[in-house]
Amino acid sequence: MKHLTLCLCFLAAVPLFAGKRIQMESTNLTSKATEQQEILLDSTRMRMNAANTSVMFLTDGGRNRMVTIDKGRNEYMEIDQQTMDQMGQAMQGVAAQMEAAMKGMPPEQRAQMQAMMEQMMKGRGAPVASAALAVTTYTSKGRGTANGFACTNYDGTRAGQKVSEVCAAQPADLKLGASDFQVLQKMREFSRGLQQAMQNSPFGAATTASIAESGIDGFPVQTTTFQNGQATRQEVIKAVTDASFTDADFSVGNAKKTELPDMSGLTGAPGRANKGKNK
Repeated sequence: MKHLTLCLCFLAAVPLFAGKRIQMESTNLTSKATEQQEILLDSTRMRMNAANTSVMFLTDGGRNRMVTIDKGRNEYMEIDQQTMDQMGQAMQGVAAQMEAAMKGMPPEQRAQMQAMMEQMMKGRGAPVASAALAVTTYTSKGRGTANGFACTNYDGTRAGQKVSEVCAAQPADLKLGASDFQVLQKMREFSRGLQQAMQNSPFGAATTASIAESGIDGFPVQTTTFQNGQATRQEVIKAVTDASFTDADFSVGNAKKTELPDMSGLTGAPGRANKGKNK
C-alpha cells in the first residue's frame, strides 16, 4: 500500500499533456512482412516510432528541431532550423550545377545522364522517375472505407503511371481536431526549403508524397504504393485514440548524440557543427 501511494504521488507530480496516439501497420506486399508503427501527437511535439528508428519533431521551448534516433546504435542526430535551411541551400546548389552541366548536352547525352542518376537512386532504394515529373497527381475515385474508417479513394499518378492508391478520411471521422494538426503544419514549414529543393533537383525522384500534397482532401488512412504497375507496400491506420503524454515520451532517453555530416563541401560555406543540447 505504501508503494502504491508513492507511485500515485509521483504520477501526480509528472506533467501530463493531452494528445493523440495513431497506431499504424505497414506491410511489404512482396514478402508479406509487417511492421507496427505509431505516431504520438500533442500541440507542440510529434514522435513517429518504428521498429528500429524514432523520428521526432519538437517545437516546445520555441526551438524547432527534428531528432532521429537509431535504436540499434542507441544514437541520435538533431537538425535545427538553421541546419535544415543549410541543407535546402546545399541541394539548390547541387540542382543548379547539374542543370548547368546538362543544359549544353545533346538530347542523347542528357538522356544518358538522367538514366545514370536514376540507376544511382534505384541502387539506394528510391523510386525511379524523371525529376521534372516527380510531383504526384491525385484523382478522386469516390467514397469507400478502410479498416472501418469512411474515406475518399484517390489514384496517384506520376509520368502517366499509377504510383499509389490513397483513401483519405476527414479529421472529424478520425476524432482529430485542428489543434492536432498544428505541429504537422509547423513541421511542413520547418522543412519546406529542403522539400522544394528536392523536388526541383535531379534527386526529385526520391521525394515522397506528403499527407498534405495537393489533390488529397483529408488524412490518409490507407496508402498502397505501386512500382512498375505492381503494389509493393501498404500502410493502414489501425486506431486513433486519446492519450496523455509526459516529457519522457518525447525524450531521447540515454541515446548518445552524433554530429551531422559537414555540409560545407556542397555549399562552399564554412562548416557548422550542430551543438544543440539533449532533449
